[in-house]
Amino acid sequence: KKYKPVSLKVRPVLGELPEKFRIIRNIKGNPLATLPELPIKPPEFRPKGRYTDDRKEKMDTRHEGDFLLPEE
Repeated sequence: KKYKPVSLKVRPVLGELPEKFRIIRNIKGNPLATLPELPIKPPEFRPKGRYTDDRKEKMDTRHEGDFLLPEE
């Protein structure tokens, strides 16, 4: 496949964006207040899909102590 010639390159046009295309954000209140709280301790590992017990054991042996901090 040939490259696009430089003469067909799309170049930006300098100028102001018209008022009808401007995005107006009207955020009232705290949007983070409605998010659910994440648990501090994750649940125990259950094999699901492609991440099986064998893959978990391989990951644990490859990253012994250097992957997560103790509190993680």
